[in-house]
Amino acid sequence: MWKEFFKSKEWEKGFKLGKKKMKDLLEWAKRGQKEGVNLEALEILEFYGLPMAPYRVVKSQDEVYQVAEELGYPLVLKAVTSKVIHKEDAGAVALVSSKEMVARAYPSVLGEVASRMPWLSIMGVLVQQKVEGDKKHEIGLERSKKKAFPFRWITRLLKRDGEEGESRDIEVKDANDLAMHTPQEEEWRDIYQGIWALWLQYPQIRRLELDVICGPAPPKVVDAKIFFFQF
Repeated sequence: MWKEFFKSKEWEKGFKLGKKKMKDLLEWAKRGQKEGVNLEALEILEFYGLPMAPYRVVKSQDEVYQVAEELGYPLVLKAVTSKVIHKEDAGAVALVSSKEMVARAYPSVLGEVASRMPWLSIMGVLVQQKVEGDKKHEIGLERSKKKAFPFRWITRLLKRDGEEGESRDIEVKDANDLAMHTPQEEEWRDIYQGIWALWLQYPQIRRLELDVICGPAPPKVVDAKIFFFQF
């Protein structure tokens, strides 16, 4: 049974908080007929125990200066929009390492989205600590039916120099498959424990995407998206 993955009392407590937040998110998404969420995905995964790159959401240029000083440079600025988008394609991401760069990047990020995708509402800007690492793991889960199993599990490794590393595409048929393929290294086991708890508890999730930066420091989630089946 997949619940054997989640025996720790500490994890159970975290899952209870995560389940409450997820219930609220599903109700909110259903009311708004949301196909997917981005910022809310980060919040949910944090409640499921995943290590996150520290971030805050701001809604003014004065506020972004204050948050930047609190989090410390370098930082990544990302536009928060009413619909999930590929931010790099929309020019909605900027790397900054000083207050002067923030002064230029904040209006630029908002302006790029407004000009390229004027139909979107801009909800603010996510200010996130830049995670230093030499590898990015892209993790994707996808299923065609509202059931825990089977599902497709895709991972892709990108190195700092742009070189693509190992990739794999697995069909996970049952709990035995899940146990066999789940990484056993402690830092990754904790990440996947939270991912599996969310994914298997909520078959309403059609697709889950995560970007994780690691090496030499422990892995941290820098981006996440959750897409739902049609309500």
